[in-house]
Amino acid sequence: MKKIIFSLLICTFFSCQENRPHGNQYNLPELTPNNNLIGNLNENRSSYRVSFYDINIDFDIDHKSLAGFVTIKAESIRDLNKLQIDLAENLNIKKITYENKELSFSREFDAILIDFNSTIVKGSIFEFTVFYDGIPQSADNPPWAGGFTWSKDKNGRDWIAVSCEGEGARIWWPNKDHITAEGDSVRMKYTVPSNTVAVGNGKLRNIITKNNKSTYEWFVGNPINNYNISVQIGNYVAVQDTFIKDDTIHNMNHYVLDYNKELASNYFTQSKEVIRFYEKYFGDYQWYEDGYKLIEVPYLGMEHQSAVTYGNGFSIYNGVRSKSWPMYGVIDPLIIHETGHEWFGNSVTASDPTHIWIHEGLQVYSEAIYFEDKFKSYEVGVHYLNTLKNRIVNEVPIVGNENENHWALHGDTYMKGAWVMHTLRSTINDDKSWFEILKEFMEENAKGFVNTRDFFDKVNEITGDDYWYFAEQYFYSPTQPELEYYQTDNEFFYRWNNVNENFSMPIDLLINGSSTRVFPTKKFKSFNISKHSQIEVMEWKYYVKAVDVSKN
Repeated sequence: MKKIIFSLLICTFFSCQENRPHGNQYNLPELTPNNNLIGNLNENRSSYRVSFYDINIDFDIDHKSLAGFVTIKAESIRDLNKLQIDLAENLNIKKITYENKELSFSREFDAILIDFNSTIVKGSIFEFTVFYDGIPQSADNPPWAGGFTWSKDKNGRDWIAVSCEGEGARIWWPNKDHITAEGDSVRMKYTVPSNTVAVGNGKLRNIITKNNKSTYEWFVGNPINNYNISVQIGNYVAVQDTFIKDDTIHNMNHYVLDYNKELASNYFTQSKEVIRFYEKYFGDYQWYEDGYKLIEVPYLGMEHQSAVTYGNGFSIYNGVRSKSWPMYGVIDPLIIHETGHEWFGNSVTASDPTHIWIHEGLQVYSEAIYFEDKFKSYEVGVHYLNTLKNRIVNEVPIVGNENENHWALHGDTYMKGAWVMHTLRSTINDDKSWFEILKEFMEENAKGFVNTRDFFDKVNEITGDDYWYFAEQYFYSPTQPELEYYQTDNEFFYRWNNVNENFSMPIDLLINGSSTRVFPTKKFKSFNISKHSQIEVMEWKYYVKAVDVSKN
């Protein structure tokens, strides 16, 4: 009964819903026909590469609907007569045009197969336009169960935002909806009632007002994940700040509701400290050309590239996330977490969403590093990780199946992922090498795509040792290693249990207050001790469970 109640609480927190592609704490999602079409780079998707999205959307707030068109500029990778784009099946495609002619198309769930009248030869640059409309999916529990949040601000005015990690950008605009299918650049033209402001990613290029409507044109000049492209609509005002790096002054233009301008002017300055921290440990911020801004939204927040959305209530202690996330009174948990994704996820992106721990596990772990650096105390970082440990469930592997649109956004991806990184640091036992691994991995793969094997290739390169056994245990198996032990008057016995056959991780023990490293196997090993020795397994350094079998 206790486990059932705990399961319900966890599912409430992480919004475990069967109609979402995320999976949950307790089972991997089924491979549905739709997820097969969306998760795979099949022949109709791998035949072309998107270079530019031109997004044009008119929002009808009263009817919670949208209408618009998206022009997709692409390069053909091989000769093609057919290709796939993606748009949620509840949205209606009015027509698709190419060279001023309408194309025929067919739909299979969220996948749209477009037939071209003539062969587009390999190496060609071509563009086509999709005209569509409809009522997009509303968010059940944003950002975990995403879509559009249609709400009102404190003055009763419209306040709208979208979040769609996992659900995919196809729930509101047509695109090649795969995590690796980033355009080189994106233009967003959002038309809204002229008494509101539409905020997008990147930099504002133009505003055109006509017939009680205003069109806001935003532009991103860098590659961007499709799910990071966002729109926020409300009575926004700009909060201007600057960030100085070396001899260059970068503008920071945050957007908040008009009545929060003074509050945000004082509060959002902490984002500069956050950026400096991430640059110190993980390399340069990659999006200076597109700027950096925080945008107030009516849900908790998301890591939309160069346009981080924020909804934690402007309070380090009493915000929505602050109440369950210890931050020692020095930083807003939402700002550090979502800004960190400018590195983990937005710059270095998982090549398949089942490897999303590279976004989330590394991000939560980086927060522990922030506190270690801030307080100059390894112990504070460990304390932070310990506050998250009881959220780990160990029901499914952190990494599941590739090519199945499996967004592994369950809680273990975050909490256990962070603990696995902490455990790997302890196992390597060389902080100079460990921090070289993290920084080089992030710098060498900036604006690139990686998977779990890529991370451990970097680990093996820096350390000179093969740690794939570690990855197999902690990422591809759900079980927590157990160190079974017992002692007699003159010997201490220990072994690994609940581990893979090839698991060979060393572990540190405290023997009468002195640290000693041992190398357990699946068979009991022992060493001599003096009578009444006190021996402690350093569980604060490793994600293992110490089991005294003499008490069983």
